[in-house]
Amino acid sequence: MFKNLFLGNTKVDFYKKSKFFYKVFIIEITIFVGIIIMVFTNTLDLNLSVDFTGGTTYQFDTEYSSEDISDVMNSNILEVSRYQTFENSNSIIFRATEASSEEEAQFLDYLSNKFNIPDSEIEFQRVGPTFGQEITQKGLRALIIFLSFIVILITYRYEFRYSLIALAALVHDLLLCFSIYLLLNLEITPSTVIALLTILGYSLYDTVILFDKLNDARKVKKQNNLNIETLNSTFNEVLMRSINTSITSVIPIASILFIGNYLGLSGALTDFALPLFIGIMSGTYSSIFVTIPFLSKIIKN
Repeated sequence: MFKNLFLGNTKVDFYKKSKFFYKVFIIEITIFVGIIIMVFTNTLDLNLSVDFTGGTTYQFDTEYSSEDISDVMNSNILEVSRYQTFENSNSIIFRATEASSEEEAQFLDYLSNKFNIPDSEIEFQRVGPTFGQEITQKGLRALIIFLSFIVILITYRYEFRYSLIALAALVHDLLLCFSIYLLLNLEITPSTVIALLTILGYSLYDTVILFDKLNDARKVKKQNNLNIETLNSTFNEVLMRSINTSITSVIPIASILFIGNYLGLSGALTDFALPLFIGIMSGTYSSIFVTIPFLSKIIKN
């Protein structure tokens, strides 16, 4: 089986399995919606960064150990949401949620005593939620424009029903990534929002390639409508290509995540890479297994 998959010689009856894939899709969407409802009912927390909620940052240069960082992250003075280190540098940044002036001053003294540096060497800055809100608003506008453009383009190139199938795959990928972040209580930063928008391109790429292959197969066979034989042969043809595309895209992103975690680095790069990693994997899955049940429903034998 794996040899045939590697050689692109699979003969899977995708049409026959379409009902199963449709049930899986419905179950997934139900779970995603349930997770989002849990956020609105405060059962799950939406872990937003200080860029969205507002807070303070403390940056300074000093020698430090992993134990020092752990002590600061677990201090009871302020709720420290994250830290950021830099390769080939002793600089470190702590980000804390919004607090009173007394608590901020107390935390500043704590850092000064902890790392044996004067207060004047600690760069203290208040961060308002405006930047994060602006990124979100622009992201939502870009999302609406993007989806509208996709519907028009795919409808013009193929047909309206194909655009709805592409949207179903896009929604699946976004909800999957967002749900994972909620369940694992991962921090959502502006880089996360940008990565979620980037996922749309990866998700759509495989889906449009599939539509193109189906369209070409129909033209070669001089078919006015999609049939079972064309559906199965096309999906078997693009299956390995989709997997290869995903692997070549995921490897450098996985390297960024591995190196970042191994070296103890955190920041915008890893914030961007993680949702992108999830999105590419999900996009490969959705381009095949989310589109199949919907394409099967429009087949005319």
